[in-house]
Amino acid sequence: MASKNVHDGEFPDQAVIDLGFEDGEQVGLVCNDVETLYLSESVSMYNKIENLLSTETTSDLTTVKRAFILPMHNVSTERLKASLKEHKISITNDYEKADFIIPHTNFYQEFSQVSNIPQSKLIFKLSNGYFAHLHRTLTHDYHDDTTNNVLLDKRSLGDSYQYNIDYESAPYDSYCFSNMSLVLADLIEKGEMKVINTDTVLNQSANRVPITEELMEDIKKMVGDYDASDEEIEMAGKIIPTIDPTGEPYLLYVYATDFLDYITHKYNRNKDVMYWMDKYSINKLSRCSAEEAIRYFEESGELDSRCFRALEVKCRNEIQIYNRELYTFKVQVKPEYRKYMED
Repeated sequence: MASKNVHDGEFPDQAVIDLGFEDGEQVGLVCNDVETLYLSESVSMYNKIENLLSTETTSDLTTVKRAFILPMHNVSTERLKASLKEHKISITNDYEKADFIIPHTNFYQEFSQVSNIPQSKLIFKLSNGYFAHLHRTLTHDYHDDTTNNVLLDKRSLGDSYQYNIDYESAPYDSYCFSNMSLVLADLIEKGEMKVINTDTVLNQSANRVPITEELMEDIKKMVGDYDASDEEIEMAGKIIPTIDPTGEPYLLYVYATDFLDYITHKYNRNKDVMYWMDKYSINKLSRCSAEEAIRYFEESGELDSRCFRALEVKCRNEIQIYNRELYTFKVQVKPEYRKYMED
């Protein structure tokens, strides 16, 4: 039986072979105990594992029954569970019982030298790192039992200082893989495990609410005031992640600049709100002028006639022309944008 601990289980020797690693060694990482990772110097294998764990293999929720959510997901389990339940899909903490995984962007990260490496990272890159095992009984015993080197990070260092312990350099570019990452990647490559993206799960939920001016004004009343109650903030925090701005980019821009970006601090601990804010680039939109917003929505493929006309009015308000005592001026939309002015 597997668990949510990314390091649990016997080291997957066969998975390492099947995935195509041609180099590497087992190393220790201090967690509660010393856990064994696989360290390779191959960036191509690192990219391969990352892609296997993050690339969607199907968007058809009717073909799956049980989900495994990669640890440290940036959307709450409660929200994912509610969305999956609509499709009669359950969640399991045992990936061996799952037929698909739900990935996210927090399962991999880059570190350098003596960093604070989280215990829950499936894979990570360590640049200019070190090995050390003589400074602690925990690491010394692990090395004696396995002969594996131990990565030196903040947790491994403990109460010691790097300058007064014996250490040696690890490979300058060390790509590290947990047991879970290797097993899951192997299953996915063999077609025995599917990958379905978070947005696919959330976007197929019947709980999504179209963005409207009335809805956004209601939320603004709930959280826009300094004296907003905890109950109002909590209620708004449940509504915001369900808002679907598709087809109404202009409204998203208006309320990003009006109040959405300014309430972010109220939801620092609400993963669902923060995921929604990041997904729809609220912080970036809040700093855009109307002209910049037009270019942003054009690049993202969301610009339509209604959005352009609404933003173009704001653009005209931002125009500043001097020397009016001597000259008259005529403002015209550039030819490439005139198609958005047509009915």
